[in-house]
Amino acid sequence: MQCTVYKSSKKADLFLFVPSETTPDTLDATILAPFGLLQIVMTLDLSADRRLALSDTATIRRHIDALGFHVQMPPGNENWAHWDNLKAGISGQAEQ
Repeated sequence: MQCTVYKSSKKADLFLFVPSETTPDTLDATILAPFGLLQIVMTLDLSADRRLALSDTATIRRHIDALGFHVQMPPGNENWAHWDNLKAGISGQAEQ
């Protein structure tokens, strides 16, 4: 699977992985809000034997397959619940 990695202009070490054929503007605005302007870092192949510094490719592929994206948070970030809710489809906004 080929993916494009974008970095956040707002937070150091916050990255967005999307399939190479996908542009971030197709994602929900709630997902993109914490990033600010996105800057392309690289395009890479997420093959099973590929090693990454902070994430494993199997997890990234699983998230991309299920959600269309993967977010890599800065190391030691305590706000994982927010992203888990987004992945589960819970936006945090009250439904009316």
